Amino acid sequence: MLTLDKLNIYRRFDGDLDGWARTANGHDASGITDDDWHLIEDLRQALALIAAGQASQVFTVSFESRLRDTTADEATRQALRALR
Repeated sequence: MLTLDKLNIYRRFDGDLDGWARTANGHDASGITDDDWHLIEDLRQALALIAAGQASQVFTVSFESRLRDTTADEATRQALRALR
């Protein structure tokens, strides 16, 4: 489950998984994992497709459901949408 703490770690390392792994040795207080990192990347890619108008209505509806299922709360979803 993605949380604001995990997104803050992702943002602090500017999406650099290798940089985080070298610094944190794969562990830190946020509890973020490699799988979380990849999930953030996947969700960001889907958000970009939707924003660019390149996603079907079915994809968009399915994505919104997945986004709700994989994030802790609305604040986390908004923070994810704000990542650039």
